[in-house]
Amino acid sequence: MLLLFGSTLPLAAAASPKSSCPTTGKTVFVVLVDSNPKSAAVGTTVVTTVAVSYTQDSVNPFALSPETISFRWVSTAGEKIVKNAPVPSSSSGIYTYTQTVGDDFPTGTVTIYVLACSCSDGQGNYGPPSDVNSDSTGYEKDSSMIEIGATMQQPATQGLLATYIIPIVIAIVVIVALLLLVLRSRKKKA
Repeated sequence: MLLLFGSTLPLAAAASPKSSCPTTGKTVFVVLVDSNPKSAAVGTTVVTTVAVSYTQDSVNPFALSPETISFRWVSTAGEKIVKNAPVPSSSSGIYTYTQTVGDDFPTGTVTIYVLACSCSDGQGNYGPPSDVNSDSTGYEKDSSMIEIGATMQQPATQGLLATYIIPIVIAIVVIVALLLLVLRSRKKKA
């Protein structure tokens, strides 16, 4: 009975357990998770900015050591976990995760989470205490939700141009040839 109940929970709820991270007195909190662009396809590069702090409600910047964070990409279509992704620092406490969307990533509305206990200050303090996305940060303007389609769609104008380029080139060549014939015939008459 418990197994049946556990399997009916939504994927996001079942995969986000509360965690107890090791610390030596300070907990590492994630206070910002912001991903761009908001719409992507396979082959698109998504950049997620993450801010860390020793307090939940403000940025009290410090350096991660090592500069890695683990992420979970979740949608109703599935999930993808990226462990120990390199996150170079753009400024103190602000880190950038760059990921190209692959065929094995979930599609639809995808939420990007920072995994619990995947951030460390190198002094024995870890966090966040649980998985964090933009909905669970104190910053209202961040968003770690993106739409991922299965394939990259080309703009309609590129599709039209590719379809009609050969007939257009042939028409131009024929027009130029006719103009040259007309000019040549006029020269012979003169």
